Amino acid sequence: MKIQSLFFTLYGDYIKDAGGTISSKSLIIILKEFGFSEGAIRAGLHRMKKAGLIVSERGKDKKIRYKLSEKGLLRLLEGTRRVYEKTRRRWDGKWRIVVYNIPENNREVRDRLRRELKWLGFGMLAQSTWISPNPIEDTLRKFINDLYNSTNSVKVDIFVADYLDQPNHLVERCWNLVEVEQAYKSFLEEWSPMLKKVNSMKSNEAFVTRIELVHEYRKFLNIDPDLPEDLLPQNWIGYKAYDLFMKLREELTPKANEFFYKVYEP
Repeated sequence: MKIQSLFFTLYGDYIKDAGGTISSKSLIIILKEFGFSEGAIRAGLHRMKKAGLIVSERGKDKKIRYKLSEKGLLRLLEGTRRVYEKTRRRWDGKWRIVVYNIPENNREVRDRLRRELKWLGFGMLAQSTWISPNPIEDTLRKFINDLYNSTNSVKVDIFVADYLDQPNHLVERCWNLVEVEQAYKSFLEEWSPMLKKVNSMKSNEAFVTRIELVHEYRKFLNIDPDLPEDLLPQNWIGYKAYDLFMKLREELTPKANEFFYKVYEP
């Protein structure tokens, strides 16, 4: 687990609702529970500041506090929505299509755009064409605008369109659902036994387990396109994994909260 991923999980699950900031002292205490040294923590936070994901501020009490930047918050909110608002929704029959033209000498920007599209659940239909059946145009525009702010050598077009053949043909071409299904099976095998261990955990152990659980589940944002139920195989195992995730998270919460609010300082 990296400092950046851990900070996003911690912010989304606790800091955001506890006040939006966290003192350097509290952050170091908490992250040390995951085996990081103080030096590694400070280095990781420095990298996040340099990437524009977090900002720090020094209050009148001279204490340094951290919070997510606007850029970091956009990524967090979209990720949180996809993690906690997973529903068996129907498809509206439309495809969102992204077509881009990025010069070869700007490969870094092109790779960044591809990573963002994949994270948003898009699948690659052709070399510079990505598609999604999900109505996320507004979120997509925000990510594209952020890209435009960093370079002027990019052209990205967004379309909403129909497909005149069977939709499962596109699904098979753009996403490897067999791989996603196997990842969900592994998640269920690893985390199902944890339900029997919650009662015997100390508060700090429950906190670490809860954060690690959320962290592991958030990884599915990188591989699961979160397709509407109409486009998924029958008895999709992802729903079972989600139910386990929510149940285990709920059972860990009381003890985990006890630890967090004992050490948290806004």
